[in-house]
Amino acid sequence: MRIRALVVGLVIVGAGIALTGRALSDDKGGQPAFTEEEMTKMAQEWMALAKPGKHHEKLNQFVGKWNTITKMWWGGPGAPAIETHGTAEIKWVLHGRFIMQESKGEMVMPSATGEMTKSPYNGMGFIGYDNYRNVFVGSWMDDVGTTMYTYKGTVDPSGKVFNYYGEMDEPGLKMTGRIVNYRTTIINNDKHIFEVFDLAVGTDYKAFEITYTRQ
Repeated sequence: MRIRALVVGLVIVGAGIALTGRALSDDKGGQPAFTEEEMTKMAQEWMALAKPGKHHEKLNQFVGKWNTITKMWWGGPGAPAIETHGTAEIKWVLHGRFIMQESKGEMVMPSATGEMTKSPYNGMGFIGYDNYRNVFVGSWMDDVGTTMYTYKGTVDPSGKVFNYYGEMDEPGLKMTGRIVNYRTTIINNDKHIFEVFDLAVGTDYKAFEITYTRQ
């Protein structure tokens, strides 16, 4: 009830701002911007958008504890992949509106001398569904950088392939804002694969892959 009251209050505040704007632009003045019925309808629509729905349910298949195998192609898809292992836990947060992933393991990164070395790695990300924009949304951050990655996308009719699009910088090449495809494919209830494709090079140029196997 407190949450509902807060939402209704926010709608009323928004309506009040709109009313002020209308009043200021109305030469006659004194005319109400919204009727009580209109404000009630706005509040109801807002509350409906705030509820988790059928699209959120599609994310439930990711919930659980996982073992991960990460492959990175530093030299491009034709070069041998560097493989590391880790774990991940995915759970619902904010009352079923988002899933949160916490990952740990090793990440291969170039050292100060240029040698590829394995370092401890921790990451955290969120995925949800924006009911207003009708799109899946996500974010990711970790302790091997200071960038927060954000992306948005859709799922295919089968509910098994999620395609997100976002930007990724390439400091080594002094490039920013490269468009990438983040793709998650559901193999079965106990396995899914996350892949990153660098679209600046080609739609099939895979730079990164994580295989999740349920513990």
